[in-house]
Amino acid sequence: YLNLNKVTSGDFILEKKSEKLKRPLKSFGKFVFSQEGILWKTEKPFPSVMAITTTYIIQTKIDGSKVVTDGSSNEVFKSVAQTISSLFSGNINSLENFFLINDFSYQNNEWKVSLKPKDKNIESTLNNVVIGGVFKEKKASMDFIQIMQNKTDITTYNLLNQIYKQELNDEELAFFKK
Repeated sequence: YLNLNKVTSGDFILEKKSEKLKRPLKSFGKFVFSQEGILWKTEKPFPSVMAITTTYIIQTKIDGSKVVTDGSSNEVFKSVAQTISSLFSGNINSLENFFLINDFSYQNNEWKVSLKPKDKNIESTLNNVVIGGVFKEKKASMDFIQIMQNKTDITTYNLLNQIYKQELNDEELAFFKK
């Protein structure tokens, strides 16, 4: 049910915890998940825009200029990009290509799944991923993604105020163009 919508957008709060940090790092902004890729528009603490596709990453600077990282000929880049895309799109078939499902729970309309990477390259940068949300009226939302790099480094994406639509608007689409 997660991937029934072609475009999901909303607000995000990212929190990164690490024993190396005195306090958690937080950032806030807007996100868009689409068939084009993933768009992160960070508003605080520093404005930035990053579009991630399965073959490249585009960072748009404040002045509108773009930095493109092309990974189309790099198999490790493509594997990581496809893994990230499968995580944030919630496409279960794609997720099963990259992850083993460790645990799935459903209680009081809330669902949660724990995933372990199959690929050793991916596993070297993240040990476990937990995704969760709410399921009601035949609709599912993905409300958080927690990525554990190791026992002490955890990044959590809280996804809020989600809006579902059929296509990107012109402004969103422009961030995916090189």
